[in-house]
Amino acid sequence: MARYVKRFKRFGHALGPSEERGFALWVGYDIEGVDDDLSAEGLEKAEALTEEELAERGVTTFTPVTLEKLGIKR
Repeated sequence: MARYVKRFKRFGHALGPSEERGFALWVGYDIEGVDDDLSAEGLEKAEALTEEELAERGVTTFTPVTLEKLGIKR
């Protein structure tokens, strides 16, 4: 099993001029039976990141998934 993180870029609605209009959401995945480079799919290996880098991204948990569930065909 390998751990990966993925950034989802979102644009929010601003209710006022001082609110942030865009933000990024980082998600952590545990993918069973995979240890490949999935950067072409937008996934970055979490093992390459430090605990501080994961904390900066807001990744605190990793969800177990399969490649099929993520829509990745191999």
